[in-house]
Amino acid sequence: MTTAFASPTHPASGTVARSTALLPRRVWTIGAIVLTLGALALTAWGVGGSMSDYYASIALSMSESWSNFFFGALDPAGTVTLDKIPGSFWIPALFVKAFGFSPWAVIVPNALAATASVVITAFTARRWAGPVAGLTAGGIVATTPILVAVARSNQPETFFVLCLALTAWAATKALERRSLGWLVLAGVFIAAGFQTYMLEAWAVWPALAAAYLCTRQSWRRRLGHLAVAGTVSLALSLTWIVAVSLIPASDRPYVGSTLTDSPWEMVFGYNGLGRFGTSTADASAYRSFTPPFSGEPSALRLLNENLAAQIGWMLPVAVAAVVILFVLRFRRALTVFAAVWFATFAAMFSVVAGMHQFYTAALAVPTALLIGTAFAQARRRRALWAQLVLVGTAAATAVGIGLFANGGAAFAVPTALAQLVLALVAGVLLAWEWRRAARMPLAAAVAAVALVLSPAVWSAVTVTTPNSTNPVAAGVAAMSGGGGGGGFAGAAPATGRRGTGSPGHGAQTGVGPAPAGGTTTPGRGAPNGVGLAPTGGTTTADTQTVAWLAAHADGRTYRAAVFGAQAAARLIIASDGGSFLPIGGFNGGDPVPTLDAFQRLVANGDVVYVIAAGGDGRGVGTAFGAGNGNGARTSTAAAAATTSGEIRSWVLANCSAVTDAPISDLYDCAG
Repeated sequence: MTTAFASPTHPASGTVARSTALLPRRVWTIGAIVLTLGALALTAWGVGGSMSDYYASIALSMSESWSNFFFGALDPAGTVTLDKIPGSFWIPALFVKAFGFSPWAVIVPNALAATASVVITAFTARRWAGPVAGLTAGGIVATTPILVAVARSNQPETFFVLCLALTAWAATKALERRSLGWLVLAGVFIAAGFQTYMLEAWAVWPALAAAYLCTRQSWRRRLGHLAVAGTVSLALSLTWIVAVSLIPASDRPYVGSTLTDSPWEMVFGYNGLGRFGTSTADASAYRSFTPPFSGEPSALRLLNENLAAQIGWMLPVAVAAVVILFVLRFRRALTVFAAVWFATFAAMFSVVAGMHQFYTAALAVPTALLIGTAFAQARRRRALWAQLVLVGTAAATAVGIGLFANGGAAFAVPTALAQLVLALVAGVLLAWEWRRAARMPLAAAVAAVALVLSPAVWSAVTVTTPNSTNPVAAGVAAMSGGGGGGGFAGAAPATGRRGTGSPGHGAQTGVGPAPAGGTTTPGRGAPNGVGLAPTGGTTTADTQTVAWLAAHADGRTYRAAVFGAQAAARLIIASDGGSFLPIGGFNGGDPVPTLDAFQRLVANGDVVYVIAAGGDGRGVGTAFGAGNGNGARTSTAAAAATTSGEIRSWVLANCSAVTDAPISDLYDCAG
């Protein structure tokens, strides 16, 4: 009897891990330990110097109460939620609750999630094609530069990557055993991914379904299993949305970045159709959000000047790996699973209107599985041509990126040339091994290093260049907003490049990154420094303002009202969880509170002081405009028509300027 994976060259006895002749067991054990420690060092060593204030304040606010924890409250008083399902912040919030607030507490959970992804991918690939595949795949994930960069920040990405790695592990079991239980578990992990990154998680389902249809069992059984697993996955995915929808609006925070206070709108509008820009925009139904950091959509976008050095190193190699796996007749179901997964995600990132570079970290897992498996299969089948194609493609890609899309990194070209030389050495060793018809562990080791040398160096340099505002590998072109669609389309300037003036998630408009940590300079558009600093760290003005408000507004529901979450975040952190009313939510455009509701807060004494900085109604240091469907800042007149603008106008007309406060533009509305 054959298994679902049986092939002419692979007997039924086993999943690939049974064939250990290519690598002694002790080498696998030592390699797995080194891989784990190396990944932990790359992602966790010395973290804490830079954090996104916006996301840090969310973890702090969520740690204040279980209600805030469930809803993902942006502020400690639970006024409005962040602009996502809060799954990626549940673990950081628990860390803050257990260990107290610090940059370490909100970043280390991400580093641990990334390290776990490396280990799980390695064990999954080992089951696919043996220890060589496992160590190679794990090494590729560990040295994916953009994954290392985002894992060293508190941006919400690495828990999604972890869910993807767990999905691959469970899917492998499901495909191997033709098991409904394992297929359901894979769907559960996809649902967990939905809680961290929403619709992107469902993009794994086409690959999983196509692969399961390739298993050897009746069509009725295959379709039935997929229907059950898909239903469970869908139901679990929607649990948070349904729960929030069923709770009366008066008993929960306002759902951030929505027009209608609806979690359905937030997930499927703002974070779904809204990410594709004008082609799907419906300004009357939902907002659009298209971060401008990755260039224009195109077929070669993942190799443009903004993304090539972040994720592009192994993508051509993965394409070659797909061809090799089909030619060498590797197990069809696994090949289809990884190939369709890779193609779906690559297409998705190529056509979305705008995105941060770190979104592409999700490609690390399918890319690693393809390359690690192809390399191990080529060695098992003694296919010299396949090994040379993989190593040669990696070297050629490294040289291309090093020369034409290096982000201004001085080390890029020497590193790429070193990889080319190492690839030539690996080719000679592989040819010698093939000619002698004998296994040479040295040849395999040199070839594996030749596959990942450039991305490994970029990952190592990333350790010394922290940036949590818009994490990128090695700190290059961190705030870049341009870039055409063509591959290797010219080099971007080095760190400090000014952006295009389009807003970015947690980043100041049109301003390059500042050094991490420490005292920051005044925020743009904010008096005396009460603005959004590019990379975290409170200012002297923040500390003085918090102290003054603590002395004058003690016992109030809100110590002060500010315009926009970006401004509130700094003060929430500086006050160690003090509550500030973030008028307008994340981008200043949410109708929360309404003018009537704000007036009631003032009348009831819940709000006395208002920091009314910002002449356009969008508030202090806010990185975004009120939103016009494509991420661009709106005019002053348009901003004044928003709820935030109405409230600011009312404050200026009805409240008194405070003259003894450490900041300007502070108003007393008690009268």
